[in-house]
Amino acid sequence: MEKVSIIVPTFKEAENIPELTRQIDVALKKTKYKYEIIIVDDNSQDGIDQKVKELEKNYPVKLKIRLNEKGLSSAVIAGFELASGEIFLVMDADLSHPPEKIPEMLDKISKENFDFVIGSRFVKGGSAEHFNIFRTLNALVSRMIARPFTSVKDPMAGFFAFKSSLLEQKVKLNPLGFKIGLELLVKLNPRRVTEIPIQFQERLYGKSKLTLKQQILYLIHIWRLFRFKFRTLSEFIVFSLIGASGMVVDLSFVFISYDILNLNFRVARVIGFVFALTSNFMLNRKFNFPKNGHGIIKQYIRFFIVSLTGFAVNWTISVYLYETRPFFNKYYLLAAFLGILGGLSVNFLGSKFYVFKQVKEK
Repeated sequence: MEKVSIIVPTFKEAENIPELTRQIDVALKKTKYKYEIIIVDDNSQDGIDQKVKELEKNYPVKLKIRLNEKGLSSAVIAGFELASGEIFLVMDADLSHPPEKIPEMLDKISKENFDFVIGSRFVKGGSAEHFNIFRTLNALVSRMIARPFTSVKDPMAGFFAFKSSLLEQKVKLNPLGFKIGLELLVKLNPRRVTEIPIQFQERLYGKSKLTLKQQILYLIHIWRLFRFKFRTLSEFIVFSLIGASGMVVDLSFVFISYDILNLNFRVARVIGFVFALTSNFMLNRKFNFPKNGHGIIKQYIRFFIVSLTGFAVNWTISVYLYETRPFFNKYYLLAAFLGILGGLSVNFLGSKFYVFKQVKEK
């Protein structure tokens, strides 16, 4: 008999737990599945401990109260650590996810060998009829933003099940907000994923936790996932943005050196270049590439060499195009742009694979 661990994160949900537990038991009582309900509460102090104590007399339910952490996603991960089933299922405590759909989700994994099953609002037969215009628009935009990571219709779903063996990959999970399902889809990379339709219901008690803060956390979470799945591209984007900030530093020090300190223009350009290069180096070292075995001085010298090489490539491409191709006499800015692009590519590749190359630990 296969066992399913049902993880339910809670905060101020004590009133919902008895009915949720009863409905889960009704849904699974006549199936082949053995179950446990693991409630992870963020120290609500709403009497949930007493509720669960009563439920434990008749149902396989247990409670973990977290005192030092908060957040739905981290609560779910804490639940995984306590779970013992071959299948993990995550659902909300507010009865918005229909417990009667649990057997169908489990059968998709147990009988049809899917790795990950989503209770979806947005496939044929699914619905979220109580959503107002704001929540409908929010769901649409959130799905569009998540599109580069997965093709599922409802990647924001909080009602899903998967083979617990997927967690044997030892991938680090660090989601923000409450979109733990998307985190698992991206980092565990299940091969066989399916969705079943559900009628998403209005919560029984309590209030929605969808806030502006959660929306901001979602965007930060998306950027983290982008860095995980498209690491080189994300590094190039950050490298380019840092390079743009370096241009501001360069021009600022040229102005200070030439206009305020009355230094020679050539000297001012050298000062601007050195300060911009140093700014770019420190920002890339801090935010874009991990620190490794090379010391900062060695890295800085390498970065200086790479930057000079990139500048030489930039200058060579733009001047060559301008002087040898009549087309670029008229469109000289395009020649300059192609030079910048070539120099940027050299700088990025040199930084990634030479300056900040990761050193394997011995």
